[in-house]
Amino acid sequence: MLLFDLTSWWTSLNGFERMFWSVGLFSNLLFILYIIVQIFGHDTDTHADLDGGDFIFAALSLRSILAFGMFLGYSGVVAMHIGWSFPMAMLAGVLAGATAAWLAYKLIRLLLRLQESGTLDIENAVGQTGAVHLYIPARGAGTGKVMVEIQGALREMDAVSEEEDIPTGTSILVVGVSDEQHLIVQPFSL
Repeated sequence: MLLFDLTSWWTSLNGFERMFWSVGLFSNLLFILYIIVQIFGHDTDTHADLDGGDFIFAALSLRSILAFGMFLGYSGVVAMHIGWSFPMAMLAGVLAGATAAWLAYKLIRLLLRLQESGTLDIENAVGQTGAVHLYIPARGAGTGKVMVEIQGALREMDAVSEEEDIPTGTSILVVGVSDEQHLIVQPFSL
């Protein structure tokens, strides 16, 4: 019964309405498949350098194309339903699709700006203050441990002193990074 109703509904549409419905439904089907693939962890989109000159490449991502198709189709259907001519319905659909694609691009750009690599760059510790967690021997005779905030997180790092020994609990200033990737520290008074 439902199939008969869908068939009779489809045959009652004119050619332009069928075209708009086809574009919208096909784009929706692809979007659903895209979401399913994303849920299972497959990367189906290319991540362009959104801060550089790759605007056209990024704007033509799969997400933007699908948004364009869905909004083109359904806006065209609505425009035809309220009695607009095909050229006006097509214009409305293209404008709505372009707006949706642009918004998808802007949203992804915003979300990618919030992303952090999580990779620790030990050079970011230079100039930071912290405290000795484990005694540091004098003149690089061995390593100790310091607690220092790097990239917004408190971390325990290996440290050396180029001058005097530094006892546990002493405030320190990170002045450099050794070839062995140990922090070079010196006592620091607040």
